[in-house]
Amino acid sequence: MKIKTAILAAALAVPAFAGVNTTVPAADKYDGIEPVSAKRLSGALQVGYATNYTGRGYVVSHSVAQGDSVINTGLKLNYDFGKEKLWSASVTLAYNIPTSGHTLYGNPYASTQMTAMGALPLLQQMNPNATYDDAVAYVKAKGIKKHIKQLNIENEFAVITAMHYMPKSELWNVSFGHDYIHGGLIGVMVKHYGKNGASSQNEFFIHPEWTPYKWLSIGVKTSYSASGICGWWFEPTITMKAPIVGTPEDIKVAGVLTLGMSAAAKYFDNGHYACDNGAQAFYVKFQTPWFAKKNLIVTPGVAFHWAGPGALAANECSEFREYSGNYHNHPFRNFGVVGSLSVTYTF
Repeated sequence: MKIKTAILAAALAVPAFAGVNTTVPAADKYDGIEPVSAKRLSGALQVGYATNYTGRGYVVSHSVAQGDSVINTGLKLNYDFGKEKLWSASVTLAYNIPTSGHTLYGNPYASTQMTAMGALPLLQQMNPNATYDDAVAYVKAKGIKKHIKQLNIENEFAVITAMHYMPKSELWNVSFGHDYIHGGLIGVMVKHYGKNGASSQNEFFIHPEWTPYKWLSIGVKTSYSASGICGWWFEPTITMKAPIVGTPEDIKVAGVLTLGMSAAAKYFDNGHYACDNGAQAFYVKFQTPWFAKKNLIVTPGVAFHWAGPGALAANECSEFREYSGNYHNHPFRNFGVVGSLSVTYTF
């Protein structure tokens, strides 16, 4: 049962890594992989697909990413320091690839009104009596179009190093370590909204988890970003799991239900960071890992995401919506349904 439960955790980790990360950070998406082996050194390799680009509970809008779906990959190595599995160490490499455009909002044109505002001073040099209405007419007559500043979304790459402790009682466990995140939604915030030269973030985290029953775990990951944009992220989750086909000792297909959210504190203190602090997103995720072979797990899933007050604030103050004159140019979906499929090989 212990082995099946832990392999189950391995099956669930990468599908959760949906997205343009502002976002369960790149690290959390893979932090659940707990490969099990009689060997001291073990690992898991995973490839997945999701119908939407997500992260930290947000579902990124179609207008932002120029598309929806994403491919993700992850490799995790785990080293057990002792037979009782009191202490272990892990390193995870994760890569997240949107399957379509890499330019925010498709680099849209500014609205006629915004373009006219920019053209008015030039027009007044030629005619001091020129008005704003004259500038609008001038822009329309000349067919003048102006691109809004081009900003990019880079593929997301993460390196997660962690130490794990589980007492013999197995009623609780704790992980702590460091996340390095480059690109993705976090990278957009760091580089374009935080006015930094690179789209990189360094975070330190601690993730305690209470497991009063084999089928129930309650945890919260607390992260502090020490570079890029500095501040706190909190990501509590409740996970319930049970066999659908098979027995607890010999699971063929399992059902896993996860309730989660994300919240930020001291992170969006400046207006150009886009969102507000507080609750960012809420989600319900259901997955059915199929243990196809001893070391092969196929995991389909579906998740329902709701934007929190922080994400809704970002939608309301979207600069691109104002500049382009297009109401649909907002960063996050108020509600999104995300399908996922992953294949995990443990060794």
